[in-house]
Amino acid sequence: MQKTAIVFVCLLMFALVAPLVCSAQSNAQSDNIGSPKFTTESSVTPVLATSKTVPHWTSSFVYKGVSYPYTMVGTNPASNSTTTVDVAIIPFDFVFANGASLDATGKVSNVLGSPNFQNASYTSGITQFGDAVQRAEFWPAVSTSSSNWHTLIDATPTVYPTQVIQVPQNQATLLVGSVSHRLIALMSLSWFSDRLHQAINQLHISSTTLPIILTYDTFLYQHSLSNCCVLGYHGVFSSVNGNGNQQVQTFAFAAWTDPNIFPPGWADVLPLSHEISEWINDPFINNFVPPWQFPGIPGSCQGNLETGDPLEVLPHPDFPVTIGGFTYHPQTEAILPWFSREVPSSAIGGAYSYPDTSKLTGPSQPCQ
Repeated sequence: MQKTAIVFVCLLMFALVAPLVCSAQSNAQSDNIGSPKFTTESSVTPVLATSKTVPHWTSSFVYKGVSYPYTMVGTNPASNSTTTVDVAIIPFDFVFANGASLDATGKVSNVLGSPNFQNASYTSGITQFGDAVQRAEFWPAVSTSSSNWHTLIDATPTVYPTQVIQVPQNQATLLVGSVSHRLIALMSLSWFSDRLHQAINQLHISSTTLPIILTYDTFLYQHSLSNCCVLGYHGVFSSVNGNGNQQVQTFAFAAWTDPNIFPPGWADVLPLSHEISEWINDPFINNFVPPWQFPGIPGSCQGNLETGDPLEVLPHPDFPVTIGGFTYHPQTEAILPWFSREVPSSAIGGAYSYPDTSKLTGPSQPCQ
C-alpha cells in the first residue's frame, strides 16, 4: 500500500543495464528495498449462479441503513459442513540474462508443511490457518451449532512441473541484499502477470481449483522501480466454454520471502497466508464495504473486504507458528466485524483481528 523510494548503490546504472546486481543499502534490520504490499487483479463481470468456479456462498451486513452483500469461499456457517478446495502449486524458476536464476522449486516442501496447509492449534480450533481465521470470524455459529464448519484447501495439492521462464533484460533488476545477503529480483508486475495467466491456461487448471503461483525472493514493481514491492496478489478471470457456460478462475500469487529482506516478521509464507485469507473472504474481488482508513494513516483508504491489507502497514503483522521444527510467519488478518463496524464484535472474544487480537482493537475508521 505504501510507496517508498528504493535506494541502491548503483542507482544510476538502471537506465543503462538491466538486469544487474547491486547491493541494497541497509537500515540495520532489513535490506530496505521498498515497502512490502499487496494488490488484486480482476477482469470478471458479475459471477453467474451457473458459473463453474470454486464453491461459494453469499450473505450481507447492514451499516447505516445500507446493505453490503459479500461472497466467500465454502458454505454458509449455518450449514455445519466442511468444504475442501483443490489446489495446484505452480513453482516459477526465473532465469535472467546474466545467467542467474531464482527458483521456487526448493520451497515447495516448506510451503506444503506450512500452517496454510497443515493443522496447528488456535483458539478457534485445530485446523489450517485460513480456516482458523474464518471460524473466529463467524464464531457465534461455530461455538453453538456449527462446530464442524470448515473452509479448507487440499493439504495434498497437485504440484505441477516447475515453469522455467527466461526474463528479458528490461523486465527485471537483480540486487544482493546488504543484510539478507540474498539475491533478489524486482520484476515488472505487468510482465509477470502475463506469465502467470499463460501458465494457468497452458496447464489447463480447472476453474474449481485454486492455482497458486509460487516465486522465490522475486517481488513486483508497478510501472517503475520506485513503486515496489508487491509480494503477492489474488485475482480472478473468466472464459466461456463450448457450452456457453461461464468459467470463473480464481488464483493467487505469493513470493516465498527470506528473512531480513523486509522488516521483522515479513518472511516465508506471510504473503501466501495473506492471499489465501483474502481469497477465502473475497474470491471474486467484488465484496465492497464502507470505505475504511489504513490504521494510523488518515487519507489512505480502501473500500473492499481485503482482510490482509489493513495489517500490512503495522509493525510485526506476523503470527509465528511452529510446525515440524520450522517457525513460519503467517499474517494476522482483519476480520468481518472490523469492516462492518460491528460494535461489539461478534467474533471470537470480541476480536477485530485474528489470530493476534491485539493488532486491531476496534472497528475500522471511516475514510478521512
